[in-house]
Amino acid sequence: MRVSLDWLAEWIELPGDEELSERLNLGGFEDAEIETSGPDLSAVVVGHVKECGPHPNADRLSFCKVDTGSGELVEVVCGAPNVSEGQKIAFASVGSRLPDGTKLKKTKIRGIVSRGMICSARELGLSEEHDGILVLDSEAPVGTPLPEVISVGDRTLEFGITPNRGDVTSLLGVAREVHALIGGEPTPPETEPPETGAPASEAVSVAIAAAEDCHHYAARVVRGVRVGPSPDHVVRRLEAAGIRSINNVVDATNWVLLEFGQPLHAFDLATLHGGRVEVRRAAAGEKLACLDGETRELDPSDLVICDAERPIALAGVMGGADSEVGEKTRDILIESAHFHPTVVRLTARRHGLQTEASYRFERGVDREGVLRAADRVARLIVEWAGGEVASGVVAARGAEPVVTREIDLDVARANRLLGTEIEVAEARALLARVGVECREIGPGVLTGSVPSHRNDLHVHQDLTEEVARVYGYDRIPTTLPTAELHPVAEPTTWQLGERVRDEFVAAGLSEAICLPFVPLGDSDALRLAADDPRRSQRTIVNPLKEEEPLLRTTLAPSLLRLAQQNLSRQIDAVALFEISSVFLPRSSEAGGAEPLAAAAVLSEPQEAALWNRKNPIPLFFRAKGVAERLLIQAGYVALWRGQTESPYLHPGASATIEVGGHVVGTVGEIHPEVAANFALDVPCALIELDLGRLEAQPRRAKEFHEVSRQPAARRDLAVLLGDDLAAGDVLAAIEQAGGADLQSVELFDRYAGKGVPEGRVSLAFRLAFQKMDRALTEKEVSKSVDRIVRMLSHRFGGELR
Repeated sequence: MRVSLDWLAEWIELPGDEELSERLNLGGFEDAEIETSGPDLSAVVVGHVKECGPHPNADRLSFCKVDTGSGELVEVVCGAPNVSEGQKIAFASVGSRLPDGTKLKKTKIRGIVSRGMICSARELGLSEEHDGILVLDSEAPVGTPLPEVISVGDRTLEFGITPNRGDVTSLLGVAREVHALIGGEPTPPETEPPETGAPASEAVSVAIAAAEDCHHYAARVVRGVRVGPSPDHVVRRLEAAGIRSINNVVDATNWVLLEFGQPLHAFDLATLHGGRVEVRRAAAGEKLACLDGETRELDPSDLVICDAERPIALAGVMGGADSEVGEKTRDILIESAHFHPTVVRLTARRHGLQTEASYRFERGVDREGVLRAADRVARLIVEWAGGEVASGVVAARGAEPVVTREIDLDVARANRLLGTEIEVAEARALLARVGVECREIGPGVLTGSVPSHRNDLHVHQDLTEEVARVYGYDRIPTTLPTAELHPVAEPTTWQLGERVRDEFVAAGLSEAICLPFVPLGDSDALRLAADDPRRSQRTIVNPLKEEEPLLRTTLAPSLLRLAQQNLSRQIDAVALFEISSVFLPRSSEAGGAEPLAAAAVLSEPQEAALWNRKNPIPLFFRAKGVAERLLIQAGYVALWRGQTESPYLHPGASATIEVGGHVVGTVGEIHPEVAANFALDVPCALIELDLGRLEAQPRRAKEFHEVSRQPAARRDLAVLLGDDLAAGDVLAAIEQAGGADLQSVELFDRYAGKGVPEGRVSLAFRLAFQKMDRALTEKEVSKSVDRIVRMLSHRFGGELR
């Protein structure tokens, strides 16, 4: 926001520049600073012509003696016809530099040495006037720098405004802030125009069809204007504020915009069809030729001003070229209105426009200032462009705007928030300075009436802020917080997630971070059943990409796409993992609507390495090994079931992971159809873990045992079992039946074929027995082995081979 300080000084008495900018900065405004335009005349001082007579050697020159406040009279030769004794003048001494770059020197003119210059306005760069010297006020103090006596350029106050402070986008708003923060009483200019002639209602009628979008519309009519250039002082002040001068009528609307913050628009009354103004939403297909030379196709959401036949302006944004005020305009219609801020903002954004009017409407204007601004601009137009103001105002009202009219403030609560000890009476006086008149409704509780121009005040914190601003942030003492801080424990599921992350990294995998958005076809690509709850995906109202409108219910598709991208860039082997939330339907039994999940994808290496085995580990077992090591390091005992219901895993190379009797994940190679759907030409395996379910299962604490110094006894057993048995169940049963001396058991061979009955399979187990204090006897080992064999026979129908 830019404001001419000379103009502002006509509204309220101002302090010094430094104090003004400091108080505004402390009052919540951004980077308030004062800029001065015009020449640097700091070396020019006020002089007093003590003596003045004709030059002895020249008819058109004068010989003067000037008092500059230094204690000595300075002799000067002057050629101006209007110099005379007793004048206060602008004096530049020897060594000073004029705005045109001339450095003054001691000069002999017709035999007399001149030790300076009595300056004209042109020599000082203040105007083109050069018929004589610049004569100052007779009360100007001698020796005072010239900029302190006269205006040598326009001083401009520039500061940033937060989006909620539309009330300070005007001279009146800034004057109110100066009154609140510093003091002084604002003195707004006269607004009432002289009314003559036929009533305005005979020339135009006003209707509001979009009542929720336009709360008040007022029109004034001025007849017989003469459109032309504006006065010089108007042009200078508008340009200082960053507004280009157009003509005296348009400039009057911009002048009042800067004065009161109320956007206005002037229409050429002769161009309005049917003598009617209507505020409505645009119709589909309507177009408007705007003042910037562009013809815009209107959207049905746009609010427009129309005559009886067509749109003539984008409400609150920009006028139309067909009704523009020009040199031939004689009668004008002045628009002053209150539009809904959101409607104006959306219209402006939709058409890529930001104007002085939309800037203010978006931030909120004074709902009670509509008529005042219409009156003021009509008065100025008559002064600058002549004409007569038609009697009366033609107005219409829409729905009442939704506003906050009163706010309660508990002063004790405000003091707690601010760390102050402000009394109730003082708080009431401070709020009165910003226009909030209060009454006490209870002990220490005030109710404040919100003025119509303060659209930013809604809750008690807003009034507390106003108290602090006016009281002075610099006066609020610095205090340490007294709140008691309680330690917050990280959720156990997150802790498990960190542990899982460390284990994946330790296994050589790299972490991937994917966005949780997926396309519509992922459920089909994963071969999910129609009743699979993972098909119930949540739809995003405003997605980042139109082709990815859904939240994922599994991490699998994101990792598979990422694997394909890496493989297509000739990465030899992919090893990636991700830990993130998935978004399940709230009725799901999967442990919550947004459980934390972990997943990893591994691909089969494509190039032979120097130390590769002739028979490399199958991809399924590589993935199983990663998952198994992870679970062991995390403290879980897992069972691996060779059947999984996951439709996107290969039925012959996949397993379900159980911990504590609950399914916590799956591991397996990708189903060929799914691999084709994701354009994976290389075999890949997937690990999935539900960390919420896993965290709920018991962990086995790590135990450390002394290494026995006694020899171990090893026995191998080959047992015929049903081919539908899970090896993990058999291993667990052997561990239980083996007793305390059984140190380890492992499955080292599986055979089915010649010599093995159909429906049966041969599993070979290696058992190791050992004691800590002595060597086991053959009889003790055989007894333990016999117990295991009997258990296998009775429980699983096993037969020794």
